[in-house]
Amino acid sequence: MRRSLSILFIVPFFATCLSAQSDTLRHHLLPEAVVFARRFAANGYATWRADSLPVSGVLSLTERLLWENPLSVRANPPGTLATLSVRGVGPAHTPVFWNGLNLQSPMNGVIDASLLPVWPGDAVTVRYGGQSALQSSGAMGGSVYIESEIGADAGLFGTFGLNGGSFNRRDLQGSIGYANTKVNTQARVSWQRVDNNFLFKNIAQLGQPRVRQVNNYGENLNLQQFNRLVINTKNILRSAFWQQNIFREIPPAMTESPVDSWQRDRATRATTIWEHAPNTRLNWQTQAAFLQEAIYYYRVGSTDSSVARTALLRSVCNKKWNAKTATQFGGSALRQWARADGYTDSTRWEQQTRLAAFASLNQSIGSGELTLLLRQEWAARQAAPFTWALGGQFGLGRAGALRLHVSRNFNLPTFNDRFWRNLGRPDLLPEKGYSADAGWQYKKSNFSTELTAFNLILDNWILWQPGSDGQFRPGNLRKVWSRGLEWNGAWQHDTGLWRLKIKGRYQFSTTTNVAVYAGEASVLRKQLPYTPQHTAAVSLQLTHGRFSSAYLHQLTGPRFTTTDNRTDLPAFQTGTILLQYLFKIRQLRFSVDCRVENIWNTSYQIIAYRAQPGRSWRGGITFAW
Repeated sequence: MRRSLSILFIVPFFATCLSAQSDTLRHHLLPEAVVFARRFAANGYATWRADSLPVSGVLSLTERLLWENPLSVRANPPGTLATLSVRGVGPAHTPVFWNGLNLQSPMNGVIDASLLPVWPGDAVTVRYGGQSALQSSGAMGGSVYIESEIGADAGLFGTFGLNGGSFNRRDLQGSIGYANTKVNTQARVSWQRVDNNFLFKNIAQLGQPRVRQVNNYGENLNLQQFNRLVINTKNILRSAFWQQNIFREIPPAMTESPVDSWQRDRATRATTIWEHAPNTRLNWQTQAAFLQEAIYYYRVGSTDSSVARTALLRSVCNKKWNAKTATQFGGSALRQWARADGYTDSTRWEQQTRLAAFASLNQSIGSGELTLLLRQEWAARQAAPFTWALGGQFGLGRAGALRLHVSRNFNLPTFNDRFWRNLGRPDLLPEKGYSADAGWQYKKSNFSTELTAFNLILDNWILWQPGSDGQFRPGNLRKVWSRGLEWNGAWQHDTGLWRLKIKGRYQFSTTTNVAVYAGEASVLRKQLPYTPQHTAAVSLQLTHGRFSSAYLHQLTGPRFTTTDNRTDLPAFQTGTILLQYLFKIRQLRFSVDCRVENIWNTSYQIIAYRAQPGRSWRGGITFAW
């Protein structure tokens, strides 16, 4: 089944999943309805968009987000598990979307950000606030979006690059593609291997000796392929395919003795979209997708395996009625399967079907616009609540603009929550809650700033806690309240060939338990573990002709490591320097870049007793034609 579905989706001249591409052909052919459709997804939300940096190699999503701190990255040692949390509500409520596909595991509801590559030119966006009415289950705190750009040059084009660095790191990357007025196709591959055998201070041992990290080798191979076929002025086909093969050892914590432990990850993701635009006011998008993820975990002579599959069919109609009014309506069908050694019957595929119907209205009002989204889902043997969202933005003339968003959100229990052997609970209730944002934006030609206040309630939080027999079981145990303030600003100055850009951001967030339905009452009104109240980041970019540089500095405040807030990790700051030089030889365009991470050699931990490396470097060269 896996092979046949993979072949189906990589047939040449299918098309890429709808993404933020910028070639002339696309904008010439697509009607205004497509541009209007994007407003449904963004109106009223606070967003962070990653700027281009002087880097030519492929990064992991973890690296890209750690540098500028737009959300909380809960990272173990490099190459191992890293999860994301927006506004303190945890990784199960912070999905990552790759070209429109939700990458959250249906088994545990989490995506490992350390495994996700970000290519130069890929658009990375963090959208804050609840998005269940737009994106379905799971999007309660915020979402991360990766949109892949494919080349738009006429004829044959491609790139090749190699990189190396500390801890015996080796990276290779390459892409090749072809484009004309009808066809655009591109394939790209990246490979990485690294020992990650860095030195660190082991604070858990007597005398806090400096020791070398062991059992931390990793390899990561990614193959991605994109196509677009312009059938005529009314029909376009897009497809995207991604095959991922990963091997990584699991290093011990400071308090553990080394053991032989590793994990293999295999993933196949494919999607096809047909876009039909009979006129400039109407646009249909129909998408089919398939995802499969397999994990094989080995520890001391025993291997556990788990496999999850997802099939998706979705159709959306965008209708622009006049210059002020647009609507969107559609439906989706989702089928998920999971099988794991830890389930009651390890040979059986547990499964679930979910159906959804949704509608949206976008209305321009004076100097602003409002967007209303409605969604109803039906999930087999689970109650999926009705959700909605209301967002808007209104101009204030020279005083800037106001932005607001309020929504009802939900998250369904995962397969692990329901079917784990002797511990899962099929009767778990969906998590539910509300989120609200209000923000002020101000922009001038070379300066911008934004201030946002947010409030989020999450009820029936599903947690695994030990019972009287010491076994961990899931339950709808708590109600969580997250609230706070966010600020960001940017300033740019140009003088001749010189350009200076300064950006800064700060977040204050309090995330506490306001109700406890079972378990220790001592956690009431306590800050959630690994959720800093204070985070900040500053970036300085300087460009002169072919040379560009950046300094990225981020601060993470203290974080409690226990639910009763008795122990914590100290605050830490890190800095990264990026340098790049561009030049051309005949038809080849070259980029030479290097970077120094943790330049101040800070000793810190993101997860307790999980060491992070000190100062390290990486460099490489890339050429394109």
